[in-house]
Amino acid sequence: MRVLKGIPASAGIAIGRGFFLNRALPRSVQSTVSREKVDEEVAAFQRALSRSKEQIRSIREGVTDHSSEHHQILSVHLALLEDSTLLEQTVRTIRENQFAADWAFNKVLQGLLETFHRIEDPYLRERGHDLRQIGHRVLENLAGRPLDSVASIKEPVVIVSHDLSPADTAQILKSPVLGFATDVGSRTSHTAITARSLTIPAVVGLERLTEEYGSAETVIVDGEAGVVVLDPTEETVREYVEKRKAFSQRIRDLAKFARLPTVTRDGKALSLMANIEFPEEANVALRSGAYGVGLYRTEFLFLNRKDLPSEEEHFDTYRKVAEKFIRHPVTIRTFDLGGDKFASQLELADEMNPAMGLRAIRFCLKEKEIFKTQLRAILRASTYGKIRMMFPMISGVAELRSAMAVVEEVRADLRRRRVPFDREMPIGIMVEIPSAAVVSDLLAKEVAFFSIGTNDLIQYALAIDRVNEHVSYLYEPLHPAILRLIRRVVGAGHDAGIPVSMCGEMAGEPLYAYILLGLGLDELSMNATAIPRVKRILRKSVAYEAKEFAGELLLHATAGEIGKVLRKKMEELFPDERF
Repeated sequence: MRVLKGIPASAGIAIGRGFFLNRALPRSVQSTVSREKVDEEVAAFQRALSRSKEQIRSIREGVTDHSSEHHQILSVHLALLEDSTLLEQTVRTIRENQFAADWAFNKVLQGLLETFHRIEDPYLRERGHDLRQIGHRVLENLAGRPLDSVASIKEPVVIVSHDLSPADTAQILKSPVLGFATDVGSRTSHTAITARSLTIPAVVGLERLTEEYGSAETVIVDGEAGVVVLDPTEETVREYVEKRKAFSQRIRDLAKFARLPTVTRDGKALSLMANIEFPEEANVALRSGAYGVGLYRTEFLFLNRKDLPSEEEHFDTYRKVAEKFIRHPVTIRTFDLGGDKFASQLELADEMNPAMGLRAIRFCLKEKEIFKTQLRAILRASTYGKIRMMFPMISGVAELRSAMAVVEEVRADLRRRRVPFDREMPIGIMVEIPSAAVVSDLLAKEVAFFSIGTNDLIQYALAIDRVNEHVSYLYEPLHPAILRLIRRVVGAGHDAGIPVSMCGEMAGEPLYAYILLGLGLDELSMNATAIPRVKRILRKSVAYEAKEFAGELLLHATAGEIGKVLRKKMEELFPDERF
């Protein structure tokens, strides 16, 4: 028996026969051809590319719901294959160096993957996996080898693979796959997002899984703990069968809470909302009991394309989500691109410290025409639902006023052209820079709401790079400075009569639900699947007791002390929960 630890990507427990799906990039050896053979190598590469496109198109045609995430991701893969850069660079590399086609393509592919690897933003960095997946397909087609197919699976199995492509996950829909585990990936990879939308247990980022797999007959995937067991003993199988039963019961229990309002025992109402990245995630959010969308990231519209998205593309996308949540708020964050946030068409210069560089609202104020295109689309879509808009990375009042001035220009233009829009659409800001938290009393007078972005606020307030393994241990949501900043922002918002939301990862962590209630947050926005559990905790809580507890907690001097006291309190109050 071998036990491996990875990243829990999709909750649930799968137990079944292992099925190895070879998705590692095949090795290429540097090799050259004679000058007379160069044209043949170019032709072979072009045939492999065409064959890969045909395969993706065929799989995409099998996805009947054209608005689904699968269909969209497969379209992204097709767009990558049709990217002239990939084609032209490979052909040029073959011709200039007389390289064999597979080596030339691999060389170009590795260069592009390295570009993605340098991106700091984890969501955008994960898009490099899309490129790796299509690279695998092209290389296999170049070698003339048939690809293992998920569609060929006829019996219930647990898939073990280096990675899974959207083409694979699209086929999982129609196959008896119990769960899967992969070497690579993160919680924000397409594979993980798809697993959660399909509610299939999954663990990713296991690193050496395919090396360790060997010929294991039985595989257990614990998508909640992030554990994979190869060749388990009979006793371990029995143990996980019981865990599976318990998990299923918990899901049935939590489903009851999804339909209930989020009201504490003493009558304080909170809004639990969903963070989404794709319009297709709206259905999962609704099923999970989301009151609306607290954070709609719009950067995906800019990914993997050479041109800029049109106003109509923006508009159609926003309208679709607004109509899904017709009676509830949809909070659209204007795009957070620039700096480390990759968008090939923007041709941005490298920066020494991109996380704190030309990005988000700073980039929008520099490239106003791109910003105005999105603003027009958001305002037009505002008549189709209850849309709110918020600006990311606001550092102070002057910057906010500059952004609002651009909005007013766009509003005036729409009024002049008699284009309808919601003239009362609420506009707020993300509070994610310490300076904004410090002057939140001044900012609160100028906006309709605050949303605290804890991921960046913690990073900037504690001056740590959260993807740097040497200092990542300092990323402490319970640091006294962070809790005091949150309290300050909530107080400033309430003094000005505006609601204060939280949309960072901290909002969806059940351990923090009680302290966030005590700090006075009005809305919490999180991954949709976390909503029922957080809702259950809040419905069992008493708001005024949580407020008293928060006050006591803030007297402690270190994150360690606060964490210890908080966990003890949560275990006392909610003995049926696991923290």
